[in-house]
Amino acid sequence: MSRIAIAIAATALFPLAAPLAEENGRHAEYLASIATYKPLQGFSHTVGERHFVGFFVVAEGRCRVTVIDATAGDDPNFEAPRRRKFELRAGGSAEIKADHGKALGVGCTADANEITVIALEPSSSESASR
Repeated sequence: MSRIAIAIAATALFPLAAPLAEENGRHAEYLASIATYKPLQGFSHTVGERHFVGFFVVAEGRCRVTVIDATAGDDPNFEAPRRRKFELRAGGSAEIKADHGKALGVGCTADANEITVIALEPSSSESASR
């Protein structure tokens, strides 16, 4: 096959490959936004107009999480930070509501030896809870 025929075939297939490449790019960006933490390792994430800092400890095969939730930035409607404590079973997860349907997602690994933390964006079919 000549180089011209290959170029024409590639050009014809490009519109089909472009959405796949875009989807792969979004997936890679999503994976890069997931942070993993060990016990007592502090984390700090801003989600929307909320700032979350916290840590976790392993307790009886569970992740015992402590999160401080405060207004981010120079918000004129300042409110006192809130401390939240909760336990996640191994393999479990929770969402802490931020604003505008956004949330902080926290997951406990299957061995309860790490947590994953990610900023969650609202989807068209569901809203963040907790």
